[in-house]
Amino acid sequence: MVLRSSVREFLAQEFMHTLGVPTSRSLTLYVSRAETVRRPWYAQGSQSFNPDILVNNTEVITTRVAPTFLRVGQLELFAHRVRRQTHPEALNELRMIVAHLIERNYRQEIDPALPFSEQVVELAGLFRSRLIGLVAHWMRVEYCQGNFNSDNCAAGGYTLDYGPFDFCELFDPRFQPWTGGGEHFSFFNQPQAAEANYQMFWAALRPLLAGNNEALARLDQIREGLQPQCSRNWRPCGPANTAWPATTPTW
Repeated sequence: MVLRSSVREFLAQEFMHTLGVPTSRSLTLYVSRAETVRRPWYAQGSQSFNPDILVNNTEVITTRVAPTFLRVGQLELFAHRVRRQTHPEALNELRMIVAHLIERNYRQEIDPALPFSEQVVELAGLFRSRLIGLVAHWMRVEYCQGNFNSDNCAAGGYTLDYGPFDFCELFDPRFQPWTGGGEHFSFFNQPQAAEANYQMFWAALRPLLAGNNEALARLDQIREGLQPQCSRNWRPCGPANTAWPATTPTW
């Protein structure tokens, strides 16, 4: 990473935490005294919308902290291996990564004495609530995650990726801080992006409940209506109207 983007990320994580938004946290930022890397930037006096030159940037190593860095895209990958029958242990691997997610991010809410199928259903409901609350917080503070795909969606339900992000300086429903992000990841489309991520999360859990029709029916019921709930929650613009607790966890 380079110095300018790393300092921006470091400050943004702490700013979001102060605003009461669930987020990964900043720990350290080490600056190299010798290494540089060339990155696109703007020439002096440039009127270009996109960077038009390459400049040398100081290299840095930045460290984030969170209970886990598991993403929806990782669960998606393991579930894909199960569906494709990639190898005999694929289902067990998916089970282990979901058990790890529960232990690291949901252990205060999910009783470990429950049958695993019950824990999976509980997980689906809890992640849904956290995701709704997270997007409501984003809309409340006018934050836009410019690339909110499954690889940048934390399965623990907090802000994780601080690459193409920004805050709206002027209200614009189509605000998009990343030139490659497209309108589907714009400010007002974040509830739709959240619902798409939840659909992937839901689909990744289904192989763990194969043959348990009652649990599958409950899982499928939880799936419905996430996007409208996101929209209802962010409009009042108050922490009490979101699904996440008013105080964010410390780690």
